[in-house]
Amino acid sequence: MIANEINVFVPVIFVGIALVISITVDWIVRRRIQRWADARERIVIEAVAIALGGQFTFWTLFLIFQQVANRFLAESTITAIQPLLDLAGIMAITILIVRLITNLVDSYLRHRQIGNISLIQNLLRGLGALAVGGTLLISYGVPLSPVLTVIAGSSLGLTLALREPLANFFAGVQIIVSNRVKPGDYIRLASGEEGFVTDIRWSDTYIRQLANNIIIIPNAQMITQIVTNFSRPEPELAVLVDVAVSADADLAHTEAIALEVAREVLTTTTGGVTTFEPLVRFNAVDATGIRFTVVLRGQSFTDQFLLRHEFIKRFHTRLQHEGIATPTHMVRLFAET
Repeated sequence: MIANEINVFVPVIFVGIALVISITVDWIVRRRIQRWADARERIVIEAVAIALGGQFTFWTLFLIFQQVANRFLAESTITAIQPLLDLAGIMAITILIVRLITNLVDSYLRHRQIGNISLIQNLLRGLGALAVGGTLLISYGVPLSPVLTVIAGSSLGLTLALREPLANFFAGVQIIVSNRVKPGDYIRLASGEEGFVTDIRWSDTYIRQLANNIIIIPNAQMITQIVTNFSRPEPELAVLVDVAVSADADLAHTEAIALEVAREVLTTTTGGVTTFEPLVRFNAVDATGIRFTVVLRGQSFTDQFLLRHEFIKRFHTRLQHEGIATPTHMVRLFAET
């Protein structure tokens, strides 16, 4: 009696310890490794850690069943369940491979700050679903040759029917591969639309304007248009501020004031490049006064608005304090007698 109880109790303890270890590795150790790899940009380690989610627990249960099933189940029941177990093992391996590839791409895009590209992610998910479906068909003995023959025979008709969607799809692939634009870039199209690229999808590219509106452009049009990318080769850009003073102003003194205010703006305003030395260039003399341009430098496209705002405000105040006049339009009226 005692021996029978021991024979039953030992497997139960073994199962409990194995499950505790697998769950600990799966939900604590694996997640810590994932966070460690994410913080240090170890893309491969992070992708493997994400792909292994749930694998330790599954394979522990799988091996436990293989080892102790004969103690609790009849031989006929084990024989009937074994094909399902084999299929579950094959599916687990297939899912692991698909998740590993998907997470490698996702981790690469995230750590390279390329952003979320739905086209790539959806394409990988679609290929993964095909891999899982093909594995299921092969496991159940369904021949793939007739299926592939049907797909190949209908491909011409599908190509003609889906000509425009396919053109946009391959245009999207070309945009991504050529690295013309990526999510997060600020671009301006030849047609005048501009904004931040937020996503590149199956058929369209999404652009968010500064007014928070979304512009949806077919990928084929993105390929054919001239695109100005303000984020390449680097996001920094020159900020030009056009100002003017009266014709009788001391230009040397005016230039010194402008440079002093420009340095102050770059140093104290968010988005200014503090290491840049501002420039002043006089460029026109007309009836109203002398015009010149002050060159600042911003860290990104949107920083120019605040830099220009702060410079004009502070420079105008400084001109008033120094007694330097700004141009005024004079209108002469002639009365007929």
